[in-house]
Amino acid sequence: MARSSRTSRRSRSGARRRATRRGPSALLILGAAAALAVLAGLFLLQRQTEEQMAVDPDTLCPTGGPRAMVAILVDVTDPLAPAQAMKLREYVRREVDQAETGTEFSLGMVSDDASRLGAQVALCKPHSGADVSQLNQNVRLVESRYEDRFLKPLNGLFEQMIAASNAKQSPIMEALQALIGDTPGFVTFDGPKRVILVSDLLQHSDAMSFYRGQDWQGFAASPTAQRLSQSLGGAQVELYLIPRPSGFKGDPAAVEDFWIRYFDHQGAGLPVVHRLGDL
Repeated sequence: MARSSRTSRRSRSGARRRATRRGPSALLILGAAAALAVLAGLFLLQRQTEEQMAVDPDTLCPTGGPRAMVAILVDVTDPLAPAQAMKLREYVRREVDQAETGTEFSLGMVSDDASRLGAQVALCKPHSGADVSQLNQNVRLVESRYEDRFLKPLNGLFEQMIAASNAKQSPIMEALQALIGDTPGFVTFDGPKRVILVSDLLQHSDAMSFYRGQDWQGFAASPTAQRLSQSLGGAQVELYLIPRPSGFKGDPAAVEDFWIRYFDHQGAGLPVVHRLGDL
């Protein structure tokens, strides 16, 4: 009985030693599996993030197209006062900051030089460094693209536009149609889209001029009115109204009536008005 007891104890001791030897191996296997699972998760997250951040290299727009569109037309055929320029910069900066990533911004200007009409730039707002994780993205690269490829071109062109002045004509209608027509996909885009017009609204061109005493009724009866399209359907229009020059002797009510009817004809409805005072 004593011998049998010793044998039993040796068997149990050996089993414990074998279990002890197997223990660390099992833990290592479990640890390796967990590490692989984490790596796989990070890889999947990175792949999903890269797919979400994939953009066209020229426009910076998502490969599936813009998520929203904003067309900005700046009419500075008369110079802006410093206070007006400061306010306008703040308004545009706010528009960009608050816009959803993937929003396309196109910029155009009102000019009596036909070669300067149209979209001077059309870029989508890309992700910034604040939008990505340091775990699986190159934050510096993302931030550099946002600053150098998006903000600098947009701000640089905007500063050039608000510095322009003293044009002989102010073809606002023509410049707006050129901007819309030169912004790819704007007319047919079925997502959120806006038109921001910075102007005193004093249309002055061969097609129509408030300085010649014309109004909507006279314009609508002219052959030129047949050129009007309905290219602003579904767009929200916002006006940043610059005070009109003191030399303008026309009827302000006729100016407002014209543009209300114009935007309605274009399918945009009643615009939202902000005023750029200079005092």
